[in-house]
Amino acid sequence: MNRSICPRCGQPAEQGLCQQCALDLAVLFRLPDLVEVTLCSVCGSRQIKGKWQLPDDRSLEELASQAAVDAIWLHEEFSEPKIEIDLRQIGATRYLAKADIKGAFRGRRVEEHCEIPVRIKLVACDRCSRMAGKYFQSTVQVRGNRARGLTQHEIEQCKSIARSMADAGYRNGDQLSFIQEMREVKGGLDIVLGSTQLGRHMARAIHERFGGRLLESCKLVGKKDGRDVYRSTLLVRLPRLKRGDIVSFRGSFFEVVGFDGKMASITSLREGRRSSLSEEVAQAVEILGNRADAKKAIVILADDDAMEILDPETFKTTLASNPRGLSVRPGVG
Repeated sequence: MNRSICPRCGQPAEQGLCQQCALDLAVLFRLPDLVEVTLCSVCGSRQIKGKWQLPDDRSLEELASQAAVDAIWLHEEFSEPKIEIDLRQIGATRYLAKADIKGAFRGRRVEEHCEIPVRIKLVACDRCSRMAGKYFQSTVQVRGNRARGLTQHEIEQCKSIARSMADAGYRNGDQLSFIQEMREVKGGLDIVLGSTQLGRHMARAIHERFGGRLLESCKLVGKKDGRDVYRSTLLVRLPRLKRGDIVSFRGSFFEVVGFDGKMASITSLREGRRSSLSEEVAQAVEILGNRADAKKAIVILADDDAMEILDPETFKTTLASNPRGLSVRPGVG
């Protein structure tokens, strides 16, 4: 193998600088003068490269240690790196990270000891500062109709949908995905939201769940950076029918099982066939009750087509058609 002379020290070298001179001249590590860990003092979110990340269950000490490790720059040829941190608190929001760095560079073992100051910077994230400032972009209004108002069960379902969607949006990185306020008002529910996009998604979800009509209106509230700023109001007006309603239609009994826009989806209690009711027809059908109001009754006799049951209120027996797919035995309530 041809050997050359190191131009720096004159010692034999395989190519260019010898190993020692290459090690002496190479910049293997770069350390910052100070590492800052920016956290939201309200929710615990962490700001990384200008973006807020969801809070996790790590302690301040764990975050400070990880920030110190992440701040150390290593030469691309520094192999098998191992960094150990000994963290010491030196103030209310200040730490000193003593780092032991071990590895190899061009076949030679290298070890370095250094200190990195770490400071915890507490601020309010975009989401928390907007929530504290009562900021909002849209309001979803859920209302009943002339025939009926919202039931408490429907109100609670709407609240559940709202919380779930706002939480999902926030966990997907949308800092404006928050509920500013939810209030029960005369005739329904108002949901005040941080973003118009969330309001539209939420209104559609409620509309798909309960049916009815969906209307949107916008109001100019000012300017920001030379652009018009609007707030939107999304009205979901629920239909006369609701899921679980038992209705009489064309001489048969049906259960309302869902909605497709303005159409109500119904299922025959006798044959199990599916059908739909237009908004106009739904306004006129007779509502006999709701599945949620059903009471238990004792079956006296039963065959493939009908069953005789004991009315739980009058204790009189009555005949009823045996619904398709329902298998009952006498004596079962």
